[in-house]
Amino acid sequence: MEIGFSVASGAGAGLGIGSTTLLKPLTLSAFTFDNNDEPGVIIGTIENLTARSTLTVIPNDGRFLIDGDKLIVGPSASSAGEITIYVRETLPEAINSPRETRFTLTKEDVPPAVDPDRYMFFGSRARMPSGNIVTAVAGTNYVCSKIVISSPQYKTRTFKFHLPGFALTEGGNSPQETIVTGTVGTPGNSVPVDAMFMRVDGVFHQLTFGGSNTVTVADQTNGVWTDEKTIADVAPESDIELWLFYHTAVGEKIWPVYRVQKHRGERIWGANDNASLLGFMADPLADSTAALDTGYGTQAQPQYYGPDAFMLAKGDWDGRPVVLAFVDSIGESRQEYSAAADARGMIGWLRRWFDKDAGIGRIPFCMIGAPGAGSVREYTGTGTSIATRRRDIIREIIAFNGGKWPFTVAANQLGQNDTSTLYNTWFNTNYRSSVTRIRAEYPGVKIVAFPPLGRTDIQRTITLTSVGTVATATVAAGTAGLQSGQTVSIAGATPTAYNGSYVITVVDANTFTYNFAGGSSPATGTIRAGDLGLNANYMLYTAQNSYPADGTDASGKWRLRADILAKTSACCDEAIDTYAAWVSSVKAGAWPGMLELPSTTLTVQAGTDGVATYNSITVADASIFRAEQPINIYSGPDGIARLSTQTIASINGNVITYQGTSALVLPVGSVVRPSAAAQEATTPISFVHPYPIMIDRIVAGIPQSEKTKLQAA
Repeated sequence: MEIGFSVASGAGAGLGIGSTTLLKPLTLSAFTFDNNDEPGVIIGTIENLTARSTLTVIPNDGRFLIDGDKLIVGPSASSAGEITIYVRETLPEAINSPRETRFTLTKEDVPPAVDPDRYMFFGSRARMPSGNIVTAVAGTNYVCSKIVISSPQYKTRTFKFHLPGFALTEGGNSPQETIVTGTVGTPGNSVPVDAMFMRVDGVFHQLTFGGSNTVTVADQTNGVWTDEKTIADVAPESDIELWLFYHTAVGEKIWPVYRVQKHRGERIWGANDNASLLGFMADPLADSTAALDTGYGTQAQPQYYGPDAFMLAKGDWDGRPVVLAFVDSIGESRQEYSAAADARGMIGWLRRWFDKDAGIGRIPFCMIGAPGAGSVREYTGTGTSIATRRRDIIREIIAFNGGKWPFTVAANQLGQNDTSTLYNTWFNTNYRSSVTRIRAEYPGVKIVAFPPLGRTDIQRTITLTSVGTVATATVAAGTAGLQSGQTVSIAGATPTAYNGSYVITVVDANTFTYNFAGGSSPATGTIRAGDLGLNANYMLYTAQNSYPADGTDASGKWRLRADILAKTSACCDEAIDTYAAWVSSVKAGAWPGMLELPSTTLTVQAGTDGVATYNSITVADASIFRAEQPINIYSGPDGIARLSTQTIASINGNVITYQGTSALVLPVGSVVRPSAAAQEATTPISFVHPYPIMIDRIVAGIPQSEKTKLQAA
């Protein structure tokens, strides 16, 4: 920063009579550099110059030089810390020439660059292509997608990006690479790319493909790489915008990749022609095209084409771990979609934990999986079960990377979708199969495993009888966790009048009653009563999730955790446990109930007459929530009789805006509780995918010191 100036002796010498030229204080655009900066690296731009003046550095000892209006690193060594220099401006006709401006520079002592010519994964917001295919419609078949990625905690300067010619299926066959524009084995339409740019600090840099500004990506191919692109050093933790212009004919298909995160400046624009889209380069925060911008913050939000997670950069990599992560929906953040993303684009607990600026710092990573991924299907298969294209793309990287991996360690978060009724199948046939393939593909790689989260049911099976309008529920598994005055949801009964949400009275250890409209007795069907996860003591362990691990197949999930922690059969080299960060405080092996999670209360009544609708509420503390978090609102002060269930669209201060609307009158003091997890559409309903409140809990609960396990041996 500038902290003073002086006028050298003899100022004004040779000045003509009546001159009014006056040199002004100089400014410098940046003051920081580091020990990795080579001579010639620009520190900052000197501004506020007077025309025709000349500049020199004082002292002129070679530590710093001036090139035009740039202050640059010189050939002589300098010490880390604060360094005071003067920049002398000379203009003979100026009344105060020469004039010196004092600047205090800071030389940061950062770890030396380990391998500056090695491509490493970065751009951790990025993801693999997966999801539902997109079909081009008239008026928006020319598209520009803009995503924003963040650079790592070291300088980067040379980049390569990858455009895929396929996408991964999600669900039971994931991560098979069978989302294509045609049918597997019969390629469909290609996707012509009209241009691609990276924008850093407001400057667009065009990316090329084999020397051309355009390229066509063919269906059912690995895809295409951009050419190597070197630009001025990108500062640590900078935002890099990636603009992709592409088109297809109306009715043709495009592979899915990104749900844009609008609150971070990401956009999706559509038009009839590419020229119309290029205009947005002059207005980069213009609203997305409404027809494409639908379902924001929900699973229904479309996923648009863009460069995938194989993002590479060379620079001052400091030797910190760089992770190739094998993940499923829990690691790949299925229960956060877009609006919930943090400032660096992170969603889900694993991304947020890796990217947290703590411990040994932010860990760059490439998540290679997708929701539904199972170990037994990863890095194997052909034809309609192919899951090897991503493996082969990494082989391409290694080939142009001088034989070096773009990562240093493999993380394995899989296991949830390897479930089997026989634990031997779960662990040996399924889980360990991908470990074997990873070790074969990357000899000597260190594998760090994360045991999967548990799964618990939030419904119990009941029988129902009634007398008049009083229904009596018998719960064979017991009423533990229920209390009189709370709301319970009944489903599956015939007559259907029994079904719905009711405030109950607990009679004894196996019985509760509630009032309803009346119906024939007994009710028939597979009837279940759920509390939406209010109390962990009401939850039951899902099949193969019985706690603790007891050597039986019923406790398979927890046997898997035990084997991971014990590194049984070389299933991993290190393990980072998730259990303590996730588990209930009142029931071992179970999700926390809402009663254990933070809550808040309404400070302003919502609704007026039960007819007029509203879409926002005001609470005492909204900081415990974020967008996309489902909330349940209960009568105060006990907070157990449920009034309403909503999902947060956005938060402004302590005002929560819903994704939907309501007319229900909510009094001041109503209790707002966050749901812990999604209600999985299984029988019975269970918890497995964490919502934002639990994502934050898990991130905070796994010590950042555990990141040292990611360091290569």
